[in-house]
Amino acid sequence: MTSPTEEIQLSSYLDSHADLQQKIRTIRGDLNRSFPFIHRIAIALYNPECKLLKTHVYDEDIATDLHNYEAILPECPSLNKLALTATQRVLNDISTLTQSSKTHSNLVHKAGYLSSVAIPLLMEGELLGFFFVNSREVNVFTEETVQHLRMLSMVLTLLLHRDLARLNVLKSTVESMKVINLHKDPETGEHLQRMASYSLLIAREVAHKFNLSDDFISYIYLYAPLHDLGKLTIGDDILLKQGPLTEAEFSIMKGHTNNGFDLARKLIKIYKLCDLPFTESLLAIIRSHHEKMDGSGYPDGLVGDEVPVEVRIIAVADIFDALTSARPYKKAWSLEDAFSEMRNLSASKLDSDCVNALINNKQQVLAIMESFKDKDL
Repeated sequence: MTSPTEEIQLSSYLDSHADLQQKIRTIRGDLNRSFPFIHRIAIALYNPECKLLKTHVYDEDIATDLHNYEAILPECPSLNKLALTATQRVLNDISTLTQSSKTHSNLVHKAGYLSSVAIPLLMEGELLGFFFVNSREVNVFTEETVQHLRMLSMVLTLLLHRDLARLNVLKSTVESMKVINLHKDPETGEHLQRMASYSLLIAREVAHKFNLSDDFISYIYLYAPLHDLGKLTIGDDILLKQGPLTEAEFSIMKGHTNNGFDLARKLIKIYKLCDLPFTESLLAIIRSHHEKMDGSGYPDGLVGDEVPVEVRIIAVADIFDALTSARPYKKAWSLEDAFSEMRNLSASKLDSDCVNALINNKQQVLAIMESFKDKDL
């Protein structure tokens, strides 16, 4: 049972306007007053479309390599069972387990933690992610401690659901506009999932170089499918034209970047989504995903470091998928031909680190292509 004071403290996390990363930092500080042996807490986000579980936000007293982590949930039997049974797992001495290089518990142990608690975050039966708690001491997670963490996990579920719900409002509004305006979407759902997955792969690979946090990487992945929002404003005669565009038509098409930027700002204001995490990055992705490193892109002719890293990531993912996808007016390029073209573009147009992150992970690229094949082409 939680005390009235604890209940007030838990509810205060819901009332706070801080982002989830800030709240996690505050929560661990508050936990340490009663449970000083808790050295790390983290939330991993689950994507049901690709069954991917990845670190979203975390806070730890001493920096470790236990971040930028992802796993396919069905390949983690213990965690998968927790999700299916809505139960927590308490490991009070990880060192006693049979170690395997592929287990999450082994990664935790290598990071110096000796005990852990894992709790699935479920909303109306839907898995949103997991709450992980770690200590560098053994036998510290008593029934009382776990009960408190269980109550805290309910608050974290609400916080995570609220963040995702706000983003879904924006995504659902875009989908509704497509129906209302009778615009056919020239890009398949599989394209959007592939390029989002490529973006996640690239972001994780360049995270150290560009100092990208796990929650920032998560939102690059979540925002990637909205990059072409402005195409809703382009007429079907241009948007769906199967042959080359004329100079005048291409000029109109290029307007989708500014149009999308303006539309996104209006939607954010209308639906009061200003507190969505990394809103400026979302707007940058929509406006600037056709910018090039040498300044030859549009709409602003940004050069080099003027192009935000999230934009560079999205641009590489989008162009690569365009090359390797079949369309009514072209055949898909082979993987090697596409890689060759990406190398050529990285000499001036695209960020070379982002391109290399894709090319150097061929097997993961192939897995994404296989998982999200276009239909009916």
